[in-house]
Amino acid sequence: MNLKQITQLDQILTTVATYTHSKRAAADLQAAPNLTDLAAVQAQLTLTTEAHRLLANDVTLTFFDLDQLAALQTKLAQGLLLNAQQLGLISDFLTSLQRLKLTLQTHQALAPHLVAMMAPATRLSGLQGRLAQVIVHGQVADHATPELADLRQQISKQRQQVQTALTQFVQKHPQAVQSRRLITRNDRVCIQLKASYKNRFSGQAVDQSDTGSTIFFEPATAAKKGAVLSNLITAESAEVYQLLATLTGDVQEQWDALTKNQVLLSQLDQILARGHYGLDTNSQAPALNTNQHIKIVAGRHPLLGEHVIPLDIELAPHQGLMITGANSGGKTVVLKTIALFALMVQVGLELPAATGTEMAVFSQFWIDIGDNQSITAQLSTFAAEMTTLVEMTAGIQPNALVLLDEIGSGTDPEEGSALSIAIIEYLRQQQATIIATTHFSAIKSYAVDCPTFMTATMAFDQKTLRPTYRLLLHQVGASEAIWLAERLGLAQPIITAARERLATKTD
Repeated sequence: MNLKQITQLDQILTTVATYTHSKRAAADLQAAPNLTDLAAVQAQLTLTTEAHRLLANDVTLTFFDLDQLAALQTKLAQGLLLNAQQLGLISDFLTSLQRLKLTLQTHQALAPHLVAMMAPATRLSGLQGRLAQVIVHGQVADHATPELADLRQQISKQRQQVQTALTQFVQKHPQAVQSRRLITRNDRVCIQLKASYKNRFSGQAVDQSDTGSTIFFEPATAAKKGAVLSNLITAESAEVYQLLATLTGDVQEQWDALTKNQVLLSQLDQILARGHYGLDTNSQAPALNTNQHIKIVAGRHPLLGEHVIPLDIELAPHQGLMITGANSGGKTVVLKTIALFALMVQVGLELPAATGTEMAVFSQFWIDIGDNQSITAQLSTFAAEMTTLVEMTAGIQPNALVLLDEIGSGTDPEEGSALSIAIIEYLRQQQATIIATTHFSAIKSYAVDCPTFMTATMAFDQKTLRPTYRLLLHQVGASEAIWLAERLGLAQPIITAARERLATKTD
């Protein structure tokens, strides 16, 4: 399981991707790497904030669907001709891109960095002008060239003459036709002649129906006119082919610039999607730092719904946090919220938190959360966790965020505690920011005595003994194992016996 899955950032990005306008932009957004350079993270957050601001001010940006261009690269690489519809897509893309740039420039005060980002998008006005002249609504326009305009005018006149000749034949011989409607077969306009009459008139049988009862027939009176029409259509096709070939060559020459424009449009689409998500989740950009200072003000885990209890926590640079308390109290939620927030900023997402929130830009993330038992590798829970911790301690570097959920569990409490404290102490010496949860008393005591650790527990209602999911700082909480067992339905005699044993041990 990768980092995005563990922290559920992948689910967040899947939601953000629904705001994009093409599968390409959605895929790029979901595969976005985590930036670890402060300037790069700040730049992306600034762009997201500007997108958020544009949307909040009801600025409408209409995006072109980049997926429509996916097949064009393949055709060009194969040396194939682009048809009129495909060339029309290139024209529409350039027009859409130009409109987007103009809209952004109109609102430059709201989004100066987005305007600057889109500045390198090449207008390609020459290509756009040629495409607009030749291609209209996905078809080669009559006025594309004087020659084509003349040919199509002649074709229209000649087609009318052919139809007139055929109509006159139908009117003269109504008993010989199946239908008075003219029909085109093999590029020739024909009448629908009854099969029994096919040898009674001079002319050419072009085709016949599946049953053979109808002959698609070109009478001699229309044949000469039809031949002229056919020649004109051939000449028109040659003219159209030449136009398409020329424009295909123009597109091929400008493909590198077109590709760069597509990349920019995809990036803009992704940024607007991030801004849309920020607007919908009432998020904002935090202040950033590289000194490992974390301050979350009324932070809301975005996957827990509107009734989530806000998280307030501040850790000074290199300060650790040890969270204690019952299993059902929400310790892991706190752990994951902090990790998720740290990762969200590194993919350019604003945070669902209040003003005053500050987040460090970490260079590394090490996370050990949940049951890592591997059946296929025949590893116990403890062995699997140790495998993770071995990799962690071997690869740890400065400015790392380390999250440890129930470190040392799955083995003897005394040995597990001793080993866990040694690992935590080593990681602390490597200047990592450590956030951990534990039930072990020895680890709790270590955190209380350690000058760089803050302790916290998840609050319980003292009357109902139910968790409130609020984080209480500078406190150490009980694990409430007996309470949880009772809540889950363990037999009352067992609960009573356990409490008696605990009281005896305490005494």
